[in-house]
Amino acid sequence: MTDACLAIAKDFVRAGIERAGIPLTVNLEAYLTLTFARFIGRQIGVDMLTVRIARAMDANAPRDIMRALADECLLACALFERRLTRNGPVRHYIGLGQATYSAAAMTEQAYGFVHMRDVIASAAEGSETAGSDDRRLLDRARSGSTAARKELEARNVVLGPWAEPKDGLLWR
Repeated sequence: MTDACLAIAKDFVRAGIERAGIPLTVNLEAYLTLTFARFIGRQIGVDMLTVRIARAMDANAPRDIMRALADECLLACALFERRLTRNGPVRHYIGLGQATYSAAAMTEQAYGFVHMRDVIASAAEGSETAGSDDRRLLDRARSGSTAARKELEARNVVLGPWAEPKDGLLWR
């Protein structure tokens, strides 16, 4: 990893924090910067992500393997949401990433997964995550995404605990 990659990643993450309006802890910001820098120029394994993580969990894979899978899941959720959601809701992959970070004994990353995902997705505006349909927006909001909830709020939509799996919207 070069200084240039780190600088690019740091600027990318800071732009995402600013766009999303989600402050990250110093630890999460540094972790996200290093993670993004590590993946610059590398392929992210989106295909069969659930199967790969399930196999690693069943095999009690070492912590570094679990962390690498969680990192891939994080970036896949943020950058390739449309591709992932062909096989299931984004909530599945967010929960999978959180569980994988937990299995790697990375509690702060597990709890901050949704916020880190929002930061990367916001920084990558203009990618396939931008302009996603309402169904995906609701799915992200139900998974705890602050950015998705803010966007729904701007549309005068409130997602509440009374929500049914199919609709659950209350118009103000």
